[in-house]
Amino acid sequence: MKVITLSENKQLKIFMHPTRQQILHLLSVQGAMTPKMVSTALDMTSSSAKHHLLKLVELGAVEIDHQELIHGIHATYYARTQATISLGSVEGGEREVLAQNLLKQVQDGLFSEKRSFRDDEGHFSADMNTGVLHLSPQEADELYLLIRSYICEHEQKREGTSAFVYSWIGYHA
Repeated sequence: MKVITLSENKQLKIFMHPTRQQILHLLSVQGAMTPKMVSTALDMTSSSAKHHLLKLVELGAVEIDHQELIHGIHATYYARTQATISLGSVEGGEREVLAQNLLKQVQDGLFSEKRSFRDDEGHFSADMNTGVLHLSPQEADELYLLIRSYICEHEQKREGTSAFVYSWIGYHA
C-alpha cells in the first residue's frame, strides 16, 4: 500500500483542515463522489468542495476515480486514495493537535448515537478497548503488520459491506 508521509508544514496544513478531514471521512464511508455530491452532504458550495478536493489531490490523499456524463455535463468523481497517511515524520505541537482532532472525530462518532456491542442480528456493532499488552519486539512488529495488513485489505468499499470507523494507537510504554 502507498504511504503518504506528511513531512512538510504545507502538507500538514492541507491535511489538518477540518473541512478536508470531513471530506476524507465522507469519501471513506460513501466511496467516490462528485464535488456537487460532497457539497450537498457537507452543506457547502460546489466551488468550495472542489477547492478542498483539489488540495487533497495535491497531497495525494484523493484521486480522480472516474468521469461520467450527467445531464450533458462531465462530472468528475473523486475517491480517497488507497494510502496510509503517516504522521510519524511531523515534529512539534501540530502533530499532536492533528492526532487529537482525528481521535476526537472517531470518539464523537462513537458517542453521537446510542450504540450496542451487537446489532439486532447478533453481529459486532461497536466497542472501544484499552489496555496494555506485553510483547517482545518481534511480537510488536507482528501485531502492527497484522493490523495494517487487515486494514489495507478492507479500506475499499465493496458490495455487501458496511463502513466501520476505527482508531488504533499503539506505543511502547
